[in-house]
Amino acid sequence: MYDFYDLKPRNEPGQVLPTDAINYNGHWLDSEIDGFRTLTVSGRGSLSRQLNSPDSSGDGSIYLSSRLESRKIEVEFELNTKTVTEFNLATTKLAAILYEPNVKILFNDDKDFHYVGSVTSYELDKPLLTTKGKIEIECPDPFKYSEVRTLQLQSNVATVVDKDIIYPQLPKTIEFVPSANISSFWVSCMNKKITLNETVAAGVKILLDFENLQVKVNDVSRLISLDLSSNFSDFRIINGAVINFSNPGSYKIKYEVKRL
Repeated sequence: MYDFYDLKPRNEPGQVLPTDAINYNGHWLDSEIDGFRTLTVSGRGSLSRQLNSPDSSGDGSIYLSSRLESRKIEVEFELNTKTVTEFNLATTKLAAILYEPNVKILFNDDKDFHYVGSVTSYELDKPLLTTKGKIEIECPDPFKYSEVRTLQLQSNVATVVDKDIIYPQLPKTIEFVPSANISSFWVSCMNKKITLNETVAAGVKILLDFENLQVKVNDVSRLISLDLSSNFSDFRIINGAVINFSNPGSYKIKYEVKRL
């Protein structure tokens, strides 16, 4: 009786990342930095609101407005190395990754959403081969965002259907291709309206780029044709909202779902 063995090399089991392992600008620190391990992360589920509420002549104060403050995330980690060379390589690579500002940041237990922020502080407790450290990140926008989604519309009056849009939010872009020549164009939603006073031929694309504050016709900037009364900076969409368009044609709305 002979015993048969598979002589092909088997893949080693993949590294299991900590639940809240951090990905900074496309880099999983727990995978790319030898000896790095995420210990705790704080600040992801918090909310900080600044009130504009001057004192009243009587008791208390008067609420006028408020704003969400920037989000501060703190990552505590452990670094285990065996030699000075390993330590220097790990810390040099870590600093190089964390150097880049205003980048996407996501976590292993919530890969569908990302923050945008910058490292404001990175330090080690002690310069030892085995040590702990802390990374502080500030996100000017406290919300986290999904990857880009697209709504395709063919009607002058359409309803936004995406149950994930639970907060009023600014789209990234609105694209419109008229089916006939037009002398002007407008779009409205939630009592906000954008008007473009521009003659556009059938089949030519109009692009409203909210992220970069641009209006383009056939890929040429036409911001000068935007009506001064347009709500370009505070145009919002939400699930169930009705969008009205002035002209027939095809419409494409790109957006990211946001969450706190």
